[in-house]
Amino acid sequence: MAGVASVSAQAPQRPEGMPEMPKILNPEEKTAEMVQKYGLNETQQAALLELNKKYDGKLDFRPQQQGEQPDFRRMTDQEREAFFSKMREQMGDMQERQAEIEKNQKAYEEELKNIMDKKQLRKYRTDVRRAEAERQQAMQRGFGGMPGGMPPGGGFPGGGFPGGGGFGGGFPGGF
Repeated sequence: MAGVASVSAQAPQRPEGMPEMPKILNPEEKTAEMVQKYGLNETQQAALLELNKKYDGKLDFRPQQQGEQPDFRRMTDQEREAFFSKMREQMGDMQERQAEIEKNQKAYEEELKNIMDKKQLRKYRTDVRRAEAERQQAMQRGFGGMPGGMPPGGGFPGGGFPGGGGFGGGFPGGF
């Protein structure tokens, strides 16, 4: 009996097949990783560190913890509408943030052109494309591979979030 209580008290587990969030590196860690990966010299390293400090927190999406998912069956119609209204607002904020991130990523890469030589930049771009493709595949496996799959519209009452945007729609990149 005590074993059951300790299991239920643990942090929620990530569903099987769901992608893990990548570790977010600080500017020094990111610079060190890139110096080693792309063979940068000391001058390039110093310039890259300044660039990474400039764009720290501007190139990735850092979602807030959502907490526990509410039980829609126990909500009143008013509570449910308030919840979905809040979700629509959050999704709009997330879409704006995604557009800002994409703009910053382009600006970052433009500045990288002044630091890296063509061979280093080509390898960097290849790695970025590969990581994006892997992230997309992980997302597809994660959401499509849930036990029983995801119902159309993301599985929320009324078919997804009101106004659109269940899984597979509503976010650039298919989220």
